[in-house]
Amino acid sequence: MIGKVIQRPYYIRKLMAFRNNGLIKVVMGPRRCGKSFLLKMFQNQLQQNGISAEQLISIDLEDLALAHLREPMALHQYILSQVSDNKPYYVFIDEIQLCENFQEVLASLAKRENIDLYVTGSNAYLLSGELATFLTGRYTRIEMAPLSFSEFRQAVLDDNFSAREDFERYLQIGSFPALLRNRNEPEYIRIYYSDLIQSIILKDISWRLKLRDTETLFRLCCFLASNVGSAFSTNNILQILKTQKVEISRLTLSTYMSALIDSYFVRRVPRFDVRGKATVRAEEKYYLSDVGFRHQLVTTPIKDYGHLLENIVYLELTRRYRQVCIGKNARKEIDFVVRTDDGFAYYQVAQTVADPQTLERELTAFSGLKDAYPRYLLTMDTLGKGRNFEGVKQVNIVDWLLDDGL
Repeated sequence: MIGKVIQRPYYIRKLMAFRNNGLIKVVMGPRRCGKSFLLKMFQNQLQQNGISAEQLISIDLEDLALAHLREPMALHQYILSQVSDNKPYYVFIDEIQLCENFQEVLASLAKRENIDLYVTGSNAYLLSGELATFLTGRYTRIEMAPLSFSEFRQAVLDDNFSAREDFERYLQIGSFPALLRNRNEPEYIRIYYSDLIQSIILKDISWRLKLRDTETLFRLCCFLASNVGSAFSTNNILQILKTQKVEISRLTLSTYMSALIDSYFVRRVPRFDVRGKATVRAEEKYYLSDVGFRHQLVTTPIKDYGHLLENIVYLELTRRYRQVCIGKNARKEIDFVVRTDDGFAYYQVAQTVADPQTLERELTAFSGLKDAYPRYLLTMDTLGKGRNFEGVKQVNIVDWLLDDGL
């Protein structure tokens, strides 16, 4: 059993940066990634910074003892009754969708200059379009992901595994916080993912789209999990699904894909022309919000871990940079192009480049680049890490994940 709190420093820093900015902070992300617990940790951080307990108003609308606050006027009046002076008050509302017409409550409270609002809720409701429409310009979305490898590693340090061994466990167990308590129980992990996928399909997506038959949606999930890191156009996906006896229209496919992205099951990554320095409409790649989904949805053995490594690198890049794309370099492809404070950086990911031909192929992706922005080749190799190939630095993936300064 794991007794210590899993720290989430990246998101705490983000919440601190948005503190008292006049906007409603809406924490969103995959189911069970730790959104509610993050708000509790943030409240502790505020108290450490001198905010009194009386200035913190925390409401969990799933608590039956607070069921009366699910009525909008009751919730609104209760919060205002706790705001007794002009000091800043921090209001945290968990499962906000349980309050009918919650958008009106939030909009009214946000007008009070001494109220700083933080909310979480079901993706099915928060992503229904009503929030964005009603609160346009009044809220900021804070997107949360499951555990990074660094967070995972810190949480399991007492097991006394090496970083490499922990990374192999991270690949197999997945990154949802609750899994760490039963990290040595494969059957528990399997059931956890099965239940989670069903919740995403049935509660986040089927409810929102009012679907009766979820089989096609489930088959689409399996397809995306099987093809992590592969580039596809809508036509490609339609044709491949047709060969698998899955009949789906272009419009329905587009609707399902958008819903899977909105529910944080997958992330869609656009293509970036490194010469024209602009995103382009072409084939896009899809990565899972957690690689554990792949183990649950795909029964065939993994022959190439390269794409799963890409998936993990992609998720880490989204934590470090504000924009992450796949790169188009003439006829070649660079795995990732990121926008930095100083311009851009380029990343290529490979399981190993011990074979000279593989090394040459991976380095070729950078050929022809005219700028001097940083270039990285991330691999699992320990032999050869630190080498520099005419400006391309080879870095071990495990080292890179644990040191955001690399």
